[in-house]
Amino acid sequence: MRVATLSVVLIGSVIVACFVDRPTEELACTSNSQCTRFDPLRVCAGGYCVEPDCPDDCTACDEAAKTCQVDCTSTDDCLGQITCPTGWDCTINCVGDGACNDIECQTGAKCTIACTGDNACSDIRCSSACQCDLDCVGTACEAMACPVIGNGANQVRCTADGTTATECDSTVDSRCARC
Repeated sequence: MRVATLSVVLIGSVIVACFVDRPTEELACTSNSQCTRFDPLRVCAGGYCVEPDCPDDCTACDEAAKTCQVDCTSTDDCLGQITCPTGWDCTINCVGDGACNDIECQTGAKCTIACTGDNACSDIRCSSACQCDLDCVGTACEAMACPVIGNGANQVRCTADGTTATECDSTVDSRCARC
Protein backbone atom coordinates (compact mmCIF):
# COMPACT_ATOMS: atom_id res chain seq x y z
CA MET A 1 0.00 0.00 0.00
CA ARG A 2 2.82 2.43 0.78
CA VAL A 3 4.59 1.66 -2.51
CA ALA A 4 1.41 2.50 -4.44
CA THR A 5 0.99 5.79 -2.57
CA LEU A 6 4.63 6.70 -3.10
CA SER A 7 4.31 5.91 -6.82
CA VAL A 8 1.27 8.18 -7.17
CA VAL A 9 3.07 11.02 -5.36
CA LEU A 10 6.20 10.65 -7.53
CA ILE A 11 4.24 10.53 -10.79
CA GLY A 12 2.18 13.53 -9.70
CA SER A 13 5.35 15.47 -8.84
CA VAL A 14 6.90 14.72 -12.23
CA ILE A 15 3.75 15.84 -14.05
CA VAL A 16 3.52 19.08 -12.02
CA ALA A 17 7.22 19.81 -12.62
CA CYS A 18 6.59 19.70 -16.36
CA PHE A 19 4.17 22.61 -16.08
CA VAL A 20 6.17 24.90 -13.77
CA ASP A 21 7.46 28.02 -15.53
CA ARG A 22 11.16 28.59 -15.05
CA PRO A 23 13.10 31.53 -16.42
CA THR A 24 15.53 30.53 -19.12
CA GLU A 25 18.89 32.04 -19.86
CA GLU A 26 17.34 33.41 -23.05
CA LEU A 27 15.31 35.77 -20.81
CA ALA A 28 18.27 36.85 -18.64
CA CYS A 29 19.06 40.59 -18.80
CA THR A 30 20.77 43.49 -17.09
CA SER A 31 18.98 46.33 -18.98
CA ASN A 32 15.74 47.00 -20.85
CA SER A 33 17.60 47.25 -24.15
CA GLN A 34 18.25 43.50 -23.99
CA CYS A 35 14.50 42.84 -23.95
CA THR A 36 13.50 44.70 -27.12
CA ARG A 37 13.72 41.57 -29.28
CA PHE A 38 10.65 40.03 -27.64
CA ASP A 39 7.06 40.42 -28.77
CA PRO A 40 5.16 41.56 -26.83
CA LEU A 41 7.75 44.01 -25.57
CA ARG A 42 9.28 43.07 -22.24
CA VAL A 43 11.20 44.96 -19.56
CA CYS A 44 14.19 43.88 -17.49
CA ALA A 45 13.06 43.18 -13.92
CA GLY A 46 14.80 40.98 -11.39
CA GLY A 47 17.42 39.98 -13.97
CA TYR A 48 14.90 38.63 -16.52
CA CYS A 49 12.91 40.03 -19.46
CA VAL A 50 9.30 40.00 -18.26
CA GLU A 51 6.04 41.35 -19.64
CA PRO A 52 5.15 44.54 -17.77
CA ASP A 53 1.97 44.54 -15.70
CA CYS A 54 0.52 47.72 -17.18
CA PRO A 55 -3.02 48.92 -16.58
CA ASP A 56 -5.25 47.59 -19.36
CA ASP A 57 -5.56 50.83 -21.32
CA CYS A 58 -1.82 51.63 -21.50
CA THR A 59 0.01 51.13 -24.77
CA ALA A 60 3.25 51.46 -22.77
CA CYS A 61 4.06 51.90 -19.08
CA ASP A 62 6.76 52.03 -16.45
CA GLU A 63 5.50 50.05 -13.46
CA ALA A 64 8.13 51.37 -11.05
CA ALA A 65 7.43 55.02 -11.89
CA LYS A 66 3.66 54.33 -12.32
CA THR A 67 3.58 56.12 -15.68
CA CYS A 68 1.19 55.10 -18.44
CA GLN A 69 1.15 56.14 -22.10
CA VAL A 70 -2.10 55.70 -24.08
CA ASP A 71 -1.90 56.35 -27.83
CA CYS A 72 -5.08 56.21 -29.90
CA THR A 73 -4.42 57.37 -33.43
CA SER A 74 -7.37 56.44 -35.64
CA THR A 75 -11.15 56.32 -35.73
CA ASP A 76 -12.52 54.06 -33.00
CA ASP A 77 -8.97 53.07 -32.00
CA CYS A 78 -9.79 53.17 -28.28
CA LEU A 79 -13.43 52.29 -27.89
CA GLY A 80 -14.82 51.91 -24.41
CA GLN A 81 -13.55 53.88 -21.46
CA ILE A 82 -9.90 54.77 -20.98
CA THR A 83 -9.06 54.79 -17.27
CA CYS A 84 -6.01 56.25 -15.58
CA PRO A 85 -5.86 54.31 -12.29
CA THR A 86 -5.39 55.77 -8.82
CA GLY A 87 -1.79 56.81 -8.20
CA TRP A 88 -0.72 56.64 -11.86
CA ASP A 89 0.59 59.44 -14.09
CA CYS A 90 -1.07 59.04 -17.50
CA THR A 91 -0.42 60.72 -20.83
CA ILE A 92 -3.37 60.09 -23.15
CA ASN A 93 -3.21 61.06 -26.82
CA CYS A 94 -6.39 60.80 -28.91
CA VAL A 95 -5.44 61.84 -32.43
CA GLY A 96 -7.98 61.48 -35.21
CA ASP A 97 -11.72 61.79 -35.68
CA GLY A 98 -13.48 59.65 -33.07
CA ALA A 99 -10.20 58.13 -31.81
CA CYS A 100 -11.30 57.81 -28.15
CA ASN A 101 -14.49 57.42 -26.25
CA ASP A 102 -14.79 58.33 -22.54
CA ILE A 103 -11.71 59.10 -20.43
CA GLU A 104 -11.61 58.88 -16.64
CA CYS A 105 -8.74 60.10 -14.49
CA GLN A 106 -9.39 58.46 -11.10
CA THR A 107 -8.83 59.78 -7.58
CA GLY A 108 -5.14 60.37 -6.94
CA ALA A 109 -4.24 60.09 -10.65
CA LYS A 110 -2.43 62.68 -12.70
CA CYS A 111 -3.49 63.08 -16.35
CA THR A 112 -2.25 64.92 -19.39
CA ILE A 113 -4.81 64.49 -22.18
CA ALA A 114 -4.58 65.69 -25.78
CA CYS A 115 -7.57 65.39 -28.12
CA THR A 116 -7.15 66.29 -31.79
CA GLY A 117 -9.75 65.65 -34.49
CA ASP A 118 -13.54 65.92 -34.69
CA ASN A 119 -15.04 64.27 -31.60
CA ALA A 120 -11.66 62.71 -30.78
CA CYS A 121 -12.76 62.46 -27.13
CA SER A 122 -16.24 61.99 -25.68
CA ASP A 123 -16.73 62.58 -21.94
CA ILE A 124 -13.59 63.47 -20.02
CA ARG A 125 -13.91 63.03 -16.26
CA CYS A 126 -11.05 64.44 -14.21
CA SER A 127 -13.06 65.84 -11.28
CA SER A 128 -11.53 63.32 -8.82
CA ALA A 129 -7.98 63.55 -10.20
CA CYS A 130 -5.25 65.18 -8.18
CA GLN A 131 -4.06 66.91 -11.37
CA CYS A 132 -5.46 67.14 -14.90
CA ASP A 133 -4.33 69.03 -17.98
CA LEU A 134 -6.44 68.87 -21.10
CA ASP A 135 -5.83 70.14 -24.62
CA CYS A 136 -8.86 69.94 -26.93
CA VAL A 137 -8.36 71.24 -30.45
CA GLY A 138 -11.48 72.61 -32.16
CA THR A 139 -14.43 70.22 -31.79
CA ALA A 140 -12.31 67.43 -30.30
CA CYS A 141 -14.02 67.17 -26.89
CA GLU A 142 -17.69 66.70 -26.09
CA ALA A 143 -17.87 67.15 -22.29
CA MET A 144 -15.32 67.90 -19.57
CA ALA A 145 -15.42 67.58 -15.79
CA CYS A 146 -12.32 69.17 -14.26
CA PRO A 147 -11.12 69.23 -10.63
CA VAL A 148 -12.62 71.81 -8.27
CA ILE A 149 -10.62 72.72 -5.17
CA GLY A 150 -12.05 74.20 -1.98
CA ASN A 151 -15.57 75.56 -1.51
CA GLY A 152 -17.43 78.81 -1.13
CA ALA A 153 -15.24 81.88 -1.57
CA ASN A 154 -12.14 79.64 -1.58
CA GLN A 155 -13.36 77.51 -4.49
CA VAL A 156 -11.10 77.24 -7.53
CA ARG A 157 -12.04 75.54 -10.79
CA CYS A 158 -8.93 74.00 -12.29
CA THR A 159 -9.72 75.20 -15.81
CA ALA A 160 -8.06 77.61 -18.20
CA ASP A 161 -10.36 80.50 -17.23
CA GLY A 162 -12.02 79.26 -14.03
CA THR A 163 -15.33 78.37 -15.71
CA THR A 164 -16.86 74.99 -16.52
CA ALA A 165 -16.70 75.73 -20.26
CA THR A 166 -12.92 75.51 -20.70
CA GLU A 167 -10.24 72.83 -20.59
CA CYS A 168 -8.71 71.46 -17.39
CA ASP A 169 -5.52 73.29 -16.45
CA SER A 170 -3.44 72.52 -13.35
CA THR A 171 -1.34 75.69 -13.68
CA VAL A 172 -4.11 78.20 -12.82
CA ASP A 173 -3.62 77.72 -9.08
CA SER A 174 -0.99 75.82 -7.09
CA ARG A 175 -3.77 73.82 -5.41
CA CYS A 176 -4.72 72.34 -8.82
CA ALA A 177 -1.47 70.33 -8.83
CA ARG A 178 -1.85 68.69 -5.42
CA CYS A 179 -0.49 65.22 -6.14
